[in-house]
Amino acid sequence: MPIEALADGIRSSPRPVAVLAGAGVSHSAGVATGEDLLRLIAADHGEDPGPDPVDWYVARFGRFPDYFAMLQGDSGDRLSLPRHLFEHASPTPAHRALAAMAAQGLLGPFLTTNFDRYLEQALEDAGLTPRVAYDLDTMAAAEPVGPLVVKLHGDYLNLGVRDTPAALHTYHPVVDALLDRVLGDSPLLVCGWSASWDLPLGEALLRTAGGWATYWLQCGEPSLRGRGVMEGRSALVVGVEGADSGLQGLLASVTRLGR
Repeated sequence: MPIEALADGIRSSPRPVAVLAGAGVSHSAGVATGEDLLRLIAADHGEDPGPDPVDWYVARFGRFPDYFAMLQGDSGDRLSLPRHLFEHASPTPAHRALAAMAAQGLLGPFLTTNFDRYLEQALEDAGLTPRVAYDLDTMAAAEPVGPLVVKLHGDYLNLGVRDTPAALHTYHPVVDALLDRVLGDSPLLVCGWSASWDLPLGEALLRTAGGWATYWLQCGEPSLRGRGVMEGRSALVVGVEGADSGLQGLLASVTRLGR
């Protein structure tokens, strides 16, 4: 499907399109994705993890990988992540493109699995004032309209929202309720998200399927879980080389249509 088809859907939508921004959106800023870390682990074992490193890890070690623990290393701090991993760069072209479309009134709110603050910075640089929800209190009070940024796993300095025994496999009811409001009330643009890691987010996308359109920028071959979510939501999928080029191309197409 050509990217112009997604641009036309976004431009003609009767309301702003919500965004799910995954790790790929921050990748060119040097923020390691979960797949990056798993491929390093596989290389250390002299193995090829294949197209879905999460499945390789489960088969190799008999448990689901813990992204938080891999980033935290030996720090022992379960409620934050090392600052140097998230304070060394600037917003990516992907962040800038999302912010530019938000400034046109086309996108928002934003759901993100990322811990960094580059999306918020890009929105501010575009002249917007983002509201950020990253813990249960701010999520419970959040009004899901406009430049709201919902950080589903928390902020790198505050991971309290995921501090549960089943943090990788469940969301708190407050988080699920906010997800249901956003995903059930708006069209959705998915970018930079593989669906391999965040099982409860995939479940939320499937249980809210059947209403608004889903637009999906996919880099490379989708994971098995990703393909299931795409099919479950009847997503309009466009293959892209990466989040930066894909979102820049989408912005260019949306801008042309608006002239």
